[in-house]
Amino acid sequence: MDKIRDFRAQEEYPKLVAEAVPNQKCLPCILCEPTCPTGAIKVTFNKAREDFGPLRAGIIGKIEIDREKCNLCGRCARFCKAFLLVDKGEKEKDPRNLVPYEQLLVDEELCDYCGLCVPLCPEDAILVEGEPLAEELKFEGKIEIDKELCIGCGRCAQVCPYEAMDVKRPFEGEIRLIEKNLVRCDPLGCQACFNVCPAKCWYVDERGKAAPVKDQCILCGACELACPVSAIDVQRSGVQHTEVKDTPWAEEWKEAISTIMTGERKIPDVSKTVYPPAIEKVPLPAPEKIEIDPELLKMVDEALSPLETVLKKPKVRQILERELPVQAAEKIVQRLHKDKSEGDAAARRGK
Repeated sequence: MDKIRDFRAQEEYPKLVAEAVPNQKCLPCILCEPTCPTGAIKVTFNKAREDFGPLRAGIIGKIEIDREKCNLCGRCARFCKAFLLVDKGEKEKDPRNLVPYEQLLVDEELCDYCGLCVPLCPEDAILVEGEPLAEELKFEGKIEIDKELCIGCGRCAQVCPYEAMDVKRPFEGEIRLIEKNLVRCDPLGCQACFNVCPAKCWYVDERGKAAPVKDQCILCGACELACPVSAIDVQRSGVQHTEVKDTPWAEEWKEAISTIMTGERKIPDVSKTVYPPAIEKVPLPAPEKIEIDPELLKMVDEALSPLETVLKKPKVRQILERELPVQAAEKIVQRLHKDKSEGDAAARRGK
């Protein structure tokens, strides 16, 4: 039997259009990779410093970074271990400034002043004096974007210094804050909107209230539903989706898309619903009352009576809690025999 396929993977299944596509301006650099909130972007390069041999010892030189020119694109750091990009701390991260790094440092103990980093810097921000390697560097990169993970938030396009990313968003519309309810907003104690937002576009504004970067919001509406004080309103005016093909469920899809925009569900027509015929319920006979032999009950009570005393002892309870059932039963039986022996001995001494 063929394996059942996920119906969402079928060609006829309509999908929201949410994608980011690099254009011809893409170098690539690595700024978009750590900025993506869903981890949809992966950047790889064809060369690294190790491909040109080990570090040369005894080379005297100098390397400088022009801080005014450097945009922290990260190409040099991905190529050579002598460069270190310092990440921003969690408190410093802000969707209004998406560059994920604070600064670029150089560890000259890992640098032999080969000069290979100079041509790969798109801003001419690296100056090297030393003994350059007579190697021609063809530094090429590849950027891959997982379409299943991309949500079309546009953070990659906003952080890119070269306008190299084209983004299609799933929804058109607007997100706004309801001022009269925003008075009760406590983003430091609540953070519901921060936690549910797939685009990570929320920040605390100058008033101490939660606010979104509207250019990054995908209008999914998760924050609106999560806000405990109803301070968020998401209005959609359009939905970008693939073609709704002529299938038996095409009308249902169109209604679902309409619901996404309006927030109103169409009440299904149940006038033609076919119900199964009523089945006569036959009452079950009353259960037969079981008569218990008093003599048998007395024998059971007498057999369990010694156990009751033993099971109340703390040491026995510890055995039950710590041991497996079989081992616990063996130890309890040994305990019973021991107690019986001690009882018999005490009785003999009493005589």
